[in-house]
Amino acid sequence: MSGRDAVALASWAVASGVVLGALHLPVSQLAATGVLLDPADGLYYNARHAEHPPAQRLHIPGLDAEVVVERDERGVPHIFATTDRDATMALGYVVAQDRAVQLDFLPRVAAGRLAEIYGAGALEADRFLRQTGMEMGARKLAERLGRERGLEYELTTWFAAGANAYLDGLSAAELPFECKLLGYRPDRYTPLHAARLLQYFVYDMTYRHLEPAYSVLRDRLGDAAYELLYPSHSLHYVPMIPEAPRAPASGVRMAAATKSREALARLARMKDVLSAWGAPGYHVPKGSNNWAVSAALSGTGFPILAGDMHLELSLPAIWYEAHIVTPELNLYGVLPPGTPVVVEAFNDALGWAYTNTGADVLDHYVLQLDSTGQRYRYGDRWRPLERRPDTLHVKDGPARIDTLLFSHFGPVIPMDTGAVALRWVAHEPGGIMRAIWNMNRAGSLEEFDAALRHFDMPAMNILYADTAGTVSIRSTGKIPIRRAGHGVGLLDGTTDRFEWTGWIPFEELPHAVRPAQGYLFSANQLPVGPGYPHYLGHDWPDAYRALRIDSLLRSRPQHDVEDFLRYQSDVHVVQRDLFVPLLEGLAGLGRDAGAVRDRLLSWNGEASLDSEAPLAMLLFLENLRSLAWDEAVFDDMPLPKDMTLRYLLRQGSDWLDVAATDEKEDASMLLAMALEETAETLGREFPDMRWGSVHHLLLRHLTQTPALSALWSGPHRYPGFDETVAPGSELETTHGASWRVVVDFSRRPPQGYGIYPGGQSGRPLSRYYDHHVASYVAFEHYALHRPRRPGELADVSSRLTLSP
Repeated sequence: MSGRDAVALASWAVASGVVLGALHLPVSQLAATGVLLDPADGLYYNARHAEHPPAQRLHIPGLDAEVVVERDERGVPHIFATTDRDATMALGYVVAQDRAVQLDFLPRVAAGRLAEIYGAGALEADRFLRQTGMEMGARKLAERLGRERGLEYELTTWFAAGANAYLDGLSAAELPFECKLLGYRPDRYTPLHAARLLQYFVYDMTYRHLEPAYSVLRDRLGDAAYELLYPSHSLHYVPMIPEAPRAPASGVRMAAATKSREALARLARMKDVLSAWGAPGYHVPKGSNNWAVSAALSGTGFPILAGDMHLELSLPAIWYEAHIVTPELNLYGVLPPGTPVVVEAFNDALGWAYTNTGADVLDHYVLQLDSTGQRYRYGDRWRPLERRPDTLHVKDGPARIDTLLFSHFGPVIPMDTGAVALRWVAHEPGGIMRAIWNMNRAGSLEEFDAALRHFDMPAMNILYADTAGTVSIRSTGKIPIRRAGHGVGLLDGTTDRFEWTGWIPFEELPHAVRPAQGYLFSANQLPVGPGYPHYLGHDWPDAYRALRIDSLLRSRPQHDVEDFLRYQSDVHVVQRDLFVPLLEGLAGLGRDAGAVRDRLLSWNGEASLDSEAPLAMLLFLENLRSLAWDEAVFDDMPLPKDMTLRYLLRQGSDWLDVAATDEKEDASMLLAMALEETAETLGREFPDMRWGSVHHLLLRHLTQTPALSALWSGPHRYPGFDETVAPGSELETTHGASWRVVVDFSRRPPQGYGIYPGGQSGRPLSRYYDHHVASYVAFEHYALHRPRRPGELADVSSRLTLSP
C-alpha cells in the first residue's frame, strides 16, 4: 500500500469515527461582521423575533380546511386538523418554524454536503459519507417513492408543502441565526430530505467501523485465544426474550470462513491500516433502555411503559415534541425534525418505545483487483467496477471532482493493493415511514404487529403496551441471512461463500408477548440465547444496564408510575457489584492503595454527585484494562469486554500477566497494581474527588463546531457512570437519554410524562432553546398535555391558525 493510500484511508477512518466532530469551523468561514451587526437585518433582528407572536393567521395553499396550532407553556405544538393531509402539512410548517437549520443540516450531513457551507475543511468528512453509499440509498428510496406515488410519497409531499410554505417566505432578515453566521440559506425540503434523514439514523445506529479489526485480531491471536477473548455470546447477561437461557455461552467457532486467509494474505499490509478504522479501547455507547410491566406487576392494574433512547445530546435536541389531533387520531410523541411521522409515541390505545437491536447489518468484503484497478475477481470471472463521477461543491473554493466505485456488493473503497466493498442494509430502499404511520394509527397488538412488518431499518427492539393489558417486545428490521452463517471481520470478496441469501423472516425475529414473569425490557443486550438459529451479531456490549433493570423489575411485587420515573434516574454502578468483591482479601497494598480499596468496598455503588468512589472506580477499571491488555496484539484494536476480563480474573489466565514487567502476574497481583496506579493518579491529579466536581454533562450545538460554542449548554454537574441506567459515560458526558418517557395506561386516555435535554425551539435567542435543561439535569419529567380540541390547554404561549 502506498503512503498516499494509507493517509487517505486514515482520513476516511477519522471521518467514520467522528464525522461532525472533525469539523472545526474557522472564523474565516463566518459571514462578514457588518452583515451580522446590521441593526435591521442582522442578528439583532433574530433577537427581536426569537419568539412566536401570541396570535398569528397564515395561509398555506393546499390545505383542505382550517388547522389550529396551539403551543403550550413549553412551546410544544398541539395540532388540531380535520384530515391527515392537513395535520401533516401543519406539522411541516411548525417544524420549519422551530427547527429550520436542523431540517436542513442532518440531511446535509448524510448527503456529504458539509463543505458547501463549511468550506474545504469538511471535504474529507464529505468524501467518507459519500463513499459509504448513504446518498445512493437515499436516492433509491426517493426514486421508489416518486415511482410508486403511494402513501410514503404523499406523506413527504404533504410535509414538504408545509415546511416550504415557511422556508420560501423567509427574507434575508428572517434567516436563522446560524445561517447568517455561516452565510447560507437552508434548502427547500423535498422527499429526498426525508430519505437522507433516515440514512443519518441508520448510519448512527448500524455503521460498525470497527468490524475489520476483528479479522486482524483473529490473525494475531489465533483461533483459540480469539474465541476466549472475543466470544460471540456475552459471558454474563439477561436476554431480552425471557424464555431464552441465561447461562453463559462460550464463543462459537467461525472456522476458516472468518479468516478468509487467501484474501487476507494478499492484503496483509492493508489489514493493519484497516485496523485504524476504530480507535483503541472503549467507545461512547449508543444504547437505550425500555421496560414495561403488565397488570400483574403494576400498582395501577394496567401496564406502565418506559423508554429512554440514548443518542448524542445537542442543542437543538435531536427530538421535536408534537401532539396531533384529528377525528381519528390523538397522538403524542417525538420525531426527528424532517420526518413526516411521529416516531416514538402513544395514542389512546397503545404506545411503544425503542432500543437499538445492535444487529450486524454491514459486511466488509476484500476485493482482488486486476492490474488496471478497473475490475475485481469474483469466482472464475473478472467483473468491471462501476464508476460514477461525483462532484463535491466547496464554499469559497473550486468544486472537487471525485469518482465513486461500486461492485455488486455495494460501494467500494479503493487502495493500490486492493479494495474493500460494503454490503449494508442502508443501501436498500426502506419502508419505515409506512410502518410508523400505521403504528401511529394502530388500535391493537394485531394492527401494531402488522405495521411492524414494514419496519425494515434501522433494526430496533420495539416494546409495546396497551390499555387492554398487553405487553410485548419484538426485534424488527431487515437482518440478513448470510451463506457463511456470520459476517465477522473482513470477508473474502472473490467468492460467493459470504453472500447475503435473504432476510430473517418476521416470524423468526426475537419476540415475546404477555410474558409469565410480568415484565419485558431491553437495554441493547444480546436478545436471545445461544440456541437461536440465526446469526444476529457478535460484538455485544457488556450487559450492565440489562442486569440492573432486571434487578429493579424483580425487586418489588408491584411498580407504579413514580417507581418508573425514579428508575430512569438510577445511577447504580453494576461494575462495582461485579469487580469490587474481587478486591476483598488483597494483601501487601500500600497505605493509599489500601484506602482506595476500602473506599470501594464500603461504597453503595451509587454514582451520586457527592460520592468520591465513582472517580476511583473509573480510574481503577481504566488501569485494570490497560494492565491486562498491554500486549502489542491489542494496539489500535477494540479491547476484550469487561465481562471477559472479569471471567479471567476469577478463573486465572496467562493473559493477566503484564507484558511490560519481568514478573509473571496473576489476578491478585494485577488487581493490586491497578489499585496502586489508581491511588497515585488520585493523589496527583484529583484533590477534589467528588464525582460532581469532575463529571459533567455538555450539550453542544448541533454542528458540534467549537466556533459556535457560545450556543452550547454546560458543563453541568451530572451523576451517572458508564452503562448506568441513567447513563453518564466519560467524565464529559455528551451522549445519554435523548427522550425520557413514561406512559400510564390506567388513565383514559393514557397519560405520559417526558423530557428531553434542550427545548422546542432551535432559535438560540428564544427562551425555549434550552428550556428543559435544568429540569433534565435534575431528572424531572413534564406531564404531557393531550387536549382534545382547541381552547382546552390551560396555558397557551402562542396560537397559529393556518387556512387554505
